[in-house]
Amino acid sequence: MNVKHVPVLIVGAGAAGLATSALLAKHGVGSLLVEKRSEVFIYPKARNLSFRSLEILRGLGLADEVHAVAQGVSDMIAKPTLNSAEEKQAFDVDAIFSPFDGLSPEPSGQYCPQSAFEPMLLAAIRRHGSRARYNTELGSFEQDESGVTAVIRDRESGASETVRADYLVAADGVHSPIRDALGVTTSGYGALPIYVVFIYFRAPWRKFVSQLGDGDAVQVTNADVDGIFLPVRDDFGMFITAYVPDNGETGDQFTAQRCRKLLRKAIGEPIDVDVIDVAPWQPYERVADQFHSGRVFLVGDSAHTMPPFKAGGANTAIQSAHNLAWKLAAVLNGTAGPALLTTYQAERHPVGRFNARQSLTGPSLAFLRLDENRPQLPADEEAPMFPLLIGYQYRSAAVVSDDPVPADPDTVSLVEELRGQPGTRVPHAWVIDGGKRISTLDLLGAGFTLFTADDDAAWSDAAASASKTIGVPISVQRIGTALDVDGSWAAATRLAPDGALLVRPDDFVAWRADQLPHSPEDDLGRVLGQILGRTQ
Repeated sequence: MNVKHVPVLIVGAGAAGLATSALLAKHGVGSLLVEKRSEVFIYPKARNLSFRSLEILRGLGLADEVHAVAQGVSDMIAKPTLNSAEEKQAFDVDAIFSPFDGLSPEPSGQYCPQSAFEPMLLAAIRRHGSRARYNTELGSFEQDESGVTAVIRDRESGASETVRADYLVAADGVHSPIRDALGVTTSGYGALPIYVVFIYFRAPWRKFVSQLGDGDAVQVTNADVDGIFLPVRDDFGMFITAYVPDNGETGDQFTAQRCRKLLRKAIGEPIDVDVIDVAPWQPYERVADQFHSGRVFLVGDSAHTMPPFKAGGANTAIQSAHNLAWKLAAVLNGTAGPALLTTYQAERHPVGRFNARQSLTGPSLAFLRLDENRPQLPADEEAPMFPLLIGYQYRSAAVVSDDPVPADPDTVSLVEELRGQPGTRVPHAWVIDGGKRISTLDLLGAGFTLFTADDDAAWSDAAASASKTIGVPISVQRIGTALDVDGSWAAATRLAPDGALLVRPDDFVAWRADQLPHSPEDDLGRVLGQILGRTQ
C-alpha cells in the first residue's frame, strides 16, 4: 500500500485550521490541510478581529491585505426597511475595542471577515509549499506511539488514500468527529436557547441602501421582519434572523418561498429574489476537557466553542493555533522534547474556558430576541474586555517564573497590564530602528528573541553560547536609549539596564531576568532547556 507521509495532517479549513497550517509553514513545517467544503467560506462569518489576532496575521506578512479589507467600512445602521431614509446606529463595534488603542501596533479591532482572511491564509500556505485540499474529508484515523495513520476521501470521486502523519490537528468544528472518536469529554452549557437562520440569496438589493460597503451591515426592524443584511459580493447577500420555538416556530418553516417574502418585506420593494440556501444555527458554549490526546490536538471550535457576543470565537482560535504551531515545529525540528507539547493544554485550556464562559454575556442585537432564561454570567463574574483580549498569563513548564501557580491549574491567571511578566505577551512600544519607527513586536523573529539594554555584551555572549549548545537560534535585540527615544519601552517593561527578557516564538515572555546573573550563559541555557522540555 502506498502511504504518503506528512509532518502534520490538519482536518478543517476554518480560521483555526488555516491559521495552524500558515503558522507551521512560517516555522518551516509542511502540512496537509483537508476540508470537506468545496471552497473557502464566501460569506462574512466571524467579522471582527482583535488586535492580538491582527498581530499574528502581521507576523505572517498579511497586515497590508488585512488593512485593505477594512477600508471604507462604516458602523452598523438600523432601518425599518433598506429603502427607508430613517437611520440610526445599531451596534458600535468600536466601543468594544477602542479602549485598547496603544496596546498594539495594530488597530484595537478591525473588520476582516472569515470570507476575506481565509483566502489570505490559504494563499500564504500554498506560497510556502504546504497543501490544502478541498472536497476532501477524513474517513478514519488510528494513532500509535510514533504517529497517526489516517484515511482521507475525495468527496467528488470517492477515491480514498492513506496518509501517515507525525501529528493530527483537529480543527473540525463544534461537533468535532475527531474529538468524539477520541472520547474527549466536554464541559459548558452546550447549545444555547438562541435560534438563528442564515438566508443566503441573490437580488439587486444594494441599490436600496446608500453607500453600502463590503463591510457594512444594516439591521432592519419593522412589524414584519427583524434581522441583519450583510453584503457578500455583487448581488449576493446574507440575511440573519431568528425564531422562537416556544412560539411554535421551527427552522423548517423557513422555506425558500417564505424567505423570499421575508426578504422583500425587509428590503421594502417587490423585487426578484433567488434564495440560494437556508441554514438554521445555534450558538454553543462548549469546551473540551482535554485539548490533546496522544498525537492529536484540538484547535478552534473543536477545543473551545463560544457564543458570538464578544467576538471571541475566531480570535481565540487563531491565538490557540499560534500557541500550538511553534511547539509542534520545535518538536518536529528536533529542538524541543515532546514534553513541550503538554504545555498547550496547560496554557490554552484555562484561556479557552475563561473566554467561552465570559462570552455568555455581552452586546447583542435586537433580532436575536434573547430568552431571559438563557445562561448568563452573574454580574459580579463578568470580566472587562482586557482579560479576554490579552490580559492573561500563561503558567506552564514553558514559562520560567518565581510567581506562585494557581492551586487549580485550570484557573486562568489574569493581569491588569502588560509589563513584561513571564507568561504575558511582550509589551508593544514604538522604537527607532535603522531610522524607522517600528514596534517592538516587529523585532521578533520566528525563533526566540532576547531583549536587552545598551550594555548587552554579557547577554550577547550568553545568547551565542546557549544558542550553540542548545541548537536553538536566539536573536538579540538591544533596546537602549538610542532606540527607546521616548522611554516607552522602559516604562512598559520596568526593566533594569542590565536585565533581559527572553521572548518565545509566539510573542510571549518566557523568562525575565531583572539583573545580570552571576553566569548569564548558564542561566540562559538552563531556562531554554526547561522551556523546550529538553532532558539533560
